[in-house]
Amino acid sequence: MLSINNYILLLVMFTYQVYSSEHSKQENGFEVNYIALSTMVLSPEVAKSYQIGRSKNKGFVNIAVLKLNEETVSTPVEATIHLSAKNLYGQNKSVTLKKISENDGAIYYIGIFSVSSKETINFKAQIQPQNSKNVINIKFNQEFYTD
Repeated sequence: MLSINNYILLLVMFTYQVYSSEHSKQENGFEVNYIALSTMVLSPEVAKSYQIGRSKNKGFVNIAVLKLNEETVSTPVEATIHLSAKNLYGQNKSVTLKKISENDGAIYYIGIFSVSSKETINFKAQIQPQNSKNVINIKFNQEFYTD
């Protein structure tokens, strides 16, 4: 059963996915779901439970990897993720991913970074699911508004 915090965080992630297929990639029997948003979209309870400071000048990225199963529901898997983030001026954004493992089996990786108003961040990630030799590459960007 999903914990309430896990449910809220996943709901935020997947709600935004409905609007664009760009937040998901299927490759080599795996699905990678990813999103970057302002920490202000998190409820105070969720932010507190994951030790994420809510601020208009902070963004978060969330990446989850699922092993696709034909006969059953896809299952969360651990992965090695190398993430880089840069703004349009080529300035690196420091993002350290933290693995979150929920009691219900959900696994995802969250990273926090600073943002300025109307700043677009370009993300590139190389994701190697556990027990796989294949690497899944994703690229996406997100514009942030702090005003």
